[in-house]
Amino acid sequence: MPLEQRAQIVPRMLAFLLRRHFGVLAQPELLHADDQSTADHARPSEAIGDVTAESAGRLFSLSSRIVEFASTRDLSESDTDRVTFEAAIAGFDQLQREVKALEEKLPLRVLALHAVAPGLRYASLAPPKPLALAQGRGDDAYVEPLHVLVEFTTSNKWPDDMAALHKVKSAFLLRLAECYAAAHPSTHVDVSSRFFGYGAQDGLLTGASSVQLAGADDFDYERDSFVDIRHISSGLTFRLSVLCEPEGALLAHKAQEMVRAGLSAQADALQCAHRRWMRTTQWRAMHHRQILDLCQRHHPAASLTIRLLKRWLSRHMLLGQSVGVPDETAELLAARVFTDPWNGLAAPGSAYAGFVRCLQLLAEWRWTEDMCVVDFAAAGSADSEDSARVASARRVWTTTDGLSADAYATLQAAFDAAIQRKDVRGAL
Repeated sequence: MPLEQRAQIVPRMLAFLLRRHFGVLAQPELLHADDQSTADHARPSEAIGDVTAESAGRLFSLSSRIVEFASTRDLSESDTDRVTFEAAIAGFDQLQREVKALEEKLPLRVLALHAVAPGLRYASLAPPKPLALAQGRGDDAYVEPLHVLVEFTTSNKWPDDMAALHKVKSAFLLRLAECYAAAHPSTHVDVSSRFFGYGAQDGLLTGASSVQLAGADDFDYERDSFVDIRHISSGLTFRLSVLCEPEGALLAHKAQEMVRAGLSAQADALQCAHRRWMRTTQWRAMHHRQILDLCQRHHPAASLTIRLLKRWLSRHMLLGQSVGVPDETAELLAARVFTDPWNGLAAPGSAYAGFVRCLQLLAEWRWTEDMCVVDFAAAGSADSEDSARVASARRVWTTTDGLSADAYATLQAAFDAAIQRKDVRGAL
């Protein structure tokens, strides 16, 4: 069952009970026709009144509005079954199997493919939309690619020069694109690299179509090199980049060399580049797994809550790393209300309740004084019967459940240092 339908189980149960026992109709209606007839047929003797269009009470509900938002469709009726998060994740799983099948033709064995796109963790504003290439309808000028990191097995042959290392990564992607295009002739494969300039048409030779060099967005690794695979079976576009562990070690080593040489400007630049590399490769991949696990295993309402919060931020022109709140930060804010509910409350059972909790968190948290920690280790305990008791026993403004004392002390020290540097503003 899709997460959107799972998140509506509790609201539909309440709508059924209110209609059957109190004659209250949800506006707009949440129940299917069969459920409506069941609720109205042979109502209990203690029920209040008969349900008629004139006498029934009215219950205004946003749940169906949320369903309409979650079920946004932009394709023809024949394609609506493909516009789901489950279809996108299934397409990614198939892509993994196809890339793994090319291992014998690649210089290094593919260790894993790490998804980092919000659309592959139930967290994008709308489900990833497939490009209808198979039907010959090129009605979309642009479809957001789904970002994926390709991790190869370790090797001691990576160069020690940064420019050479990036060119080797480009060569790996070229080889991957050639092999994939040969194995799947109908697939469009485009390769781009920053070493060939933005907006130029003199880029790398690709498979079934010409090179399209795109400008980079918030994902910094796009400024390196990537390959776009327009997956025919799923209709989605996957953007693959190389996750190269020696690159991070090289950046850290070069930064230390600049520090020892007393070149503070160069050291700061390299340290900033290393943090950016960590964020775009290590941290985003880990964040993706945590959010996916939260939505799939623990809280079905978390997906719609994240999407509603992002919609609210985007309507205020605050969503996006370049303008205010990065996608990952918005997802962490929404995850906070599920992993550590406060004021003695249990985790939200619906997307609307979760969204209201997010607004409450934004309004009431002392951002310039207290550190807000999202502890995903507590997500599983939120499903237990004593979750409300555990939540009420915690301190209101901090949480350490699931975190070791050393880990929490490290985070607190970093937060205190940021306050001293006046990096924590508490406002956008």
